[in-house]
Amino acid sequence: SEYVYRGQSLSSQNPVIQAGIDYEHDSGVFVGAWASTVDLPNPTGRRDAEFDFYAGYHFASESPFSASVSVVRYTYPGQTGPIDYDYTEAVVVAAYKERLSLELGYTDSLYGFDAAGRHAELRADWPAKNAWIVSAGVGYNDIEETSTSSYWYWDLGASARYSRLTVDLRWYDNEEPQGFLYRLSAGSRLVVALSAAF
Repeated sequence: SEYVYRGQSLSSQNPVIQAGIDYEHDSGVFVGAWASTVDLPNPTGRRDAEFDFYAGYHFASESPFSASVSVVRYTYPGQTGPIDYDYTEAVVVAAYKERLSLELGYTDSLYGFDAAGRHAELRADWPAKNAWIVSAGVGYNDIEETSTSSYWYWDLGASARYSRLTVDLRWYDNEEPQGFLYRLSAGSRLVVALSAAF
């Protein structure tokens, strides 16, 4: 029903369509692509689609701990206006039993500016009855070099899987950032998502 990303609404409270494809080799190397419709108007142009491409390596072992490193390229084909919002981010993820994870990210060209961006996000999943999973996350987005303020964001929700279908109901909230990003602040809202895996 909406695209919320790190406390930002990237679809102006409108529904979106998203799709992705992944491949992971037995060695741990993985690649993938992901796409979404977006609705991001601004005074100098707009963005209507997002295409992301990524590659990395997954460190797996017989212990309950795992980790991965990856590089993600965010692109907005067809974007208009004088600013090129495409950027690249390096991401490191550490996980415990696939139930608790910590993600750290860094970019030196956030939102097309010559500015650094950093984020940290902690997530947890709790299996509930039947096919239900309760999950929550909290993150911090450090984007002060883009002339806006850093902020905290968080979510809490539950998902249920039946065969190849998963439905997710999630509540999002965040600190409202100052500067140009205040227009994208998701604030407090409930989002429902339906997905299918093949």
